[in-house]
Amino acid sequence: MNNLYTSLLKEIEMAKTSVLPERPLHKVHGKICMARQLGAITKDEYLDLEHRCVAEGINNPAYFDR
Repeated sequence: MNNLYTSLLKEIEMAKTSVLPERPLHKVHGKICMARQLGAITKDEYLDLEHRCVAEGINNPAYFDR
């Protein structure tokens, strides 16, 4: 498994548990997009990270309603 992929997964989980998760999640999302553009992660890794960051994070009101 890609070391960068693992690092980004950890960043997503840390952002989700932070007091104000919106800003850290947007920051991680930018890193995910840049990593894909640079070819540092595969398409499958990108799609998984994108789903975890956006669908389960940024677009999930449960994280912002706490």
